[in-house]
Amino acid sequence: MALQDKTEPATPRRREEAREEGRVAKSVDMNGAIVLLASLLTLKAVGPHILVCLTEIVRDTFANLHTHAVETDTIGALLGGYAVKAIAVCLPIMLAAGAAGLASNVLQIGFKVTSKPMALNLSKIDPLKGMARLVSWRSAVELIKSVLKIGVVAYVVYAFLRKESPRIIGLCGLSPGAAGAAVAGLCWSLLARACAAMLVIAALDYMYQRIYFENSLKMTKQEVKDEYKRSEGDPHVKARILQRQRELARRRMMQAVPKADVVVTNPTHVAVALKYDPLKMSAPTVVAKGQRLLAERIKAIAEASGVPIVENVQIARLLYKLVEVGQRIPEELYQAVAEILAFVYRLSEKAGRAYRARRR
Repeated sequence: MALQDKTEPATPRRREEAREEGRVAKSVDMNGAIVLLASLLTLKAVGPHILVCLTEIVRDTFANLHTHAVETDTIGALLGGYAVKAIAVCLPIMLAAGAAGLASNVLQIGFKVTSKPMALNLSKIDPLKGMARLVSWRSAVELIKSVLKIGVVAYVVYAFLRKESPRIIGLCGLSPGAAGAAVAGLCWSLLARACAAMLVIAALDYMYQRIYFENSLKMTKQEVKDEYKRSEGDPHVKARILQRQRELARRRMMQAVPKADVVVTNPTHVAVALKYDPLKMSAPTVVAKGQRLLAERIKAIAEASGVPIVENVQIARLLYKLVEVGQRIPEELYQAVAEILAFVYRLSEKAGRAYRARRR
């Protein structure tokens, strides 16, 4: 698919999938520069201690040469012992470098454990695809970047050596101790400049990696629509489900109208059915409400079921606007609704007395 067709930013789901697969915006140069910086700072801090320890190891080794039998069977043990001592001395630098590398990765891409990048993928060992990757524009860009990095660092080293060449030549006339201190100072200055150059290169490379990563994640409009369907469901199916849910809710609401105590109307546009059971409810509850055609259906069911219908424009509008089906009426409407219910109860009582009188 042509790159120019991918004009839409990546969706959160696309980003999450890329992260699961190990495709993230990460600069290897940034990792190397930060590891080098941490190592140099650690060396600056513990360098004198390391030098003292190494001096003691060398002095002890030469002082005890006559006590060790250097043979084929013992050479391995001797070298192993010296290696353990050397590692112990250099351990602070190794720990600092490891911590810096881990921190650099976490700062760039966060922390997430996934096994997908290690899964077997035969396409990665396909010779044809491997050759295609070697001659791609991405490989060409990486080659140009590598040449530029080497050139910049080499120029920094060359400029420093050219500037300090008189001091370097003058080292011949110094004592061994003074010459050693001068060489150490020159090496530190050279490494600091090289590290600074690498940090600048790493920052530029990180920005490039971010831009490339964002462009690689871009999607076409069709891909965005397809992903929305996968994550949210087909809009047409979802609309049908919602319509079915509304129909079921409306049916349950209509089934509750015959059990209502009163229906308050607008009189033609709004109808609200109320029910109140003092033993179960703390306040009257709206069991059904509707406008226009739905209001007419509520009134028709109420008339057929013998539920009283009371016309009260203001109360009907307030009940419809403020109270949802299944909710109790607010306190500010208690008195008005109580008067309506009292009126209905009086009518019911009067109708009951008239019915009993006729029966006699």
